[in-house]
Amino acid sequence: VKMDYFKNRFEGILERFRFSVRMYREDKVHCEQCYQESLGEMESLFNRHDCHDSFSKRLMDCKNSYQRRLKKVYLGI
Repeated sequence: VKMDYFKNRFEGILERFRFSVRMYREDKVHCEQCYQESLGEMESLFNRHDCHDSFSKRLMDCKNSYQRRLKKVYLGI
Protein backbone atom coordinates (compact mmCIF):
# COMPACT_ATOMS: atom_id res chain seq x y z
CA VAL A 1 0.00 0.00 0.00
CA LYS A 2 2.82 2.39 0.91
CA MET A 3 4.58 1.82 -2.44
CA ASP A 4 1.30 2.46 -4.29
CA TYR A 5 1.27 5.98 -2.85
CA PHE A 6 4.73 6.70 -4.26
CA LYS A 7 4.01 5.01 -7.57
CA ASN A 8 0.92 7.18 -7.99
CA ARG A 9 2.86 10.33 -7.08
CA PHE A 10 5.73 9.50 -9.47
CA GLU A 11 3.24 8.63 -12.23
CA GLY A 12 1.46 11.95 -11.67
CA ILE A 13 4.71 13.91 -11.96
CA LEU A 14 5.61 12.03 -15.15
CA GLU A 15 2.17 12.59 -16.69
CA ARG A 16 2.22 16.32 -15.89
CA PHE A 17 5.63 16.56 -17.52
CA ARG A 18 4.43 14.68 -20.62
CA PHE A 19 1.56 17.14 -20.90
CA SER A 20 3.91 20.12 -20.55
CA VAL A 21 6.22 18.76 -23.24
CA ARG A 22 3.29 18.33 -25.63
CA MET A 23 1.91 21.79 -24.87
CA TYR A 24 5.20 23.70 -24.92
CA ARG A 25 7.28 21.64 -27.34
CA GLU A 26 8.52 24.77 -29.14
CA ASP A 27 9.56 26.52 -25.92
CA LYS A 28 12.79 24.74 -25.00
CA VAL A 29 13.43 26.95 -21.97
CA HIS A 30 10.00 26.15 -20.54
CA CYS A 31 10.51 22.42 -21.18
CA GLU A 32 13.89 22.52 -19.44
CA GLN A 33 12.34 24.32 -16.47
CA CYS A 34 9.52 21.76 -16.26
CA TYR A 35 12.07 18.94 -16.51
CA GLN A 36 14.18 20.32 -13.66
CA GLU A 37 11.09 20.95 -11.51
CA SER A 38 9.86 17.39 -12.10
CA LEU A 39 13.25 15.89 -11.22
CA GLY A 40 13.33 18.03 -8.09
CA GLU A 41 9.82 17.03 -7.10
CA MET A 42 10.72 13.33 -7.39
CA GLU A 43 13.91 13.88 -5.40
CA SER A 44 12.06 15.82 -2.70
CA LEU A 45 9.36 13.16 -2.44
CA PHE A 46 12.03 10.52 -1.90
CA ASN A 47 14.07 12.59 0.58
CA ARG A 48 11.06 13.23 2.82
CA HIS A 49 10.62 9.47 3.26
CA ASP A 50 14.22 8.22 3.21
CA CYS A 51 14.75 6.28 6.45
CA HIS A 52 17.78 4.29 5.25
CA ASP A 53 15.88 1.01 5.46
CA SER A 54 14.98 -1.67 2.91
CA PHE A 55 11.83 0.21 1.88
CA SER A 56 13.91 3.32 1.20
CA LYS A 57 16.23 1.26 -1.03
CA ARG A 58 13.28 0.02 -3.10
CA LEU A 59 11.85 3.53 -3.17
CA MET A 60 15.18 4.93 -4.42
CA ASP A 61 15.24 2.32 -7.19
CA CYS A 62 11.68 3.29 -8.11
CA LYS A 63 12.56 7.02 -8.09
CA ASN A 64 15.60 6.41 -10.30
CA SER A 65 13.49 4.42 -12.74
CA TYR A 66 10.93 7.23 -12.99
CA GLN A 67 13.68 9.82 -13.39
CA ARG A 68 15.09 7.79 -16.32
CA ARG A 69 11.60 7.69 -17.87
CA LEU A 70 11.31 11.45 -17.35
CA LYS A 71 14.64 11.97 -19.12
CA LYS A 72 13.53 9.83 -22.07
CA VAL A 73 10.39 11.95 -22.45
CA TYR A 74 12.52 15.10 -22.19
CA LEU A 75 14.93 13.85 -24.87
CA GLY A 76 12.09 12.64 -27.08
CA ILE A 77 13.15 8.98 -26.95
